[in-house]
Amino acid sequence: MAQIEWNPELSVGIEPIDEQHLKLIELLQGLEDAVRDGKDAALIEDTITNLFNYARVHFTAEEELLKKHKYPEEKLHQMEHNKFITKAFEFRESFDARKPGLNIEVVNFLSSWILSHIQITDQRYTRYLKKHGQV
Repeated sequence: MAQIEWNPELSVGIEPIDEQHLKLIELLQGLEDAVRDGKDAALIEDTITNLFNYARVHFTAEEELLKKHKYPEEKLHQMEHNKFITKAFEFRESFDARKPGLNIEVVNFLSSWILSHIQITDQRYTRYLKKHGQV
């Protein structure tokens, strides 16, 4: 399980969004640490819940930005967020402290999804906003 870290390549050039992405990554790092270190189930479940709740806050802020600037792929972007939340809560429900392999799989999925989403999907709306002089 490779730990995800913030780096300048993840910046979308919109300070509030970058700050939120950094916070998401910090929460994910906390989850990675808890799973790797075999922390108790209650702590891991709380960490997962905090990550998912913050993801919702971030997704709402991002979706409001896209709506404000009439981003043509706004609905598609929102669908991706909804899929993540659905999958994340499925993982939370299947969490089992006695099965560390499953928990590592969950962390790997979350890390991969967040990185991919920032590097591909979020960069796409950033290019659109910059091209249209909105950032």
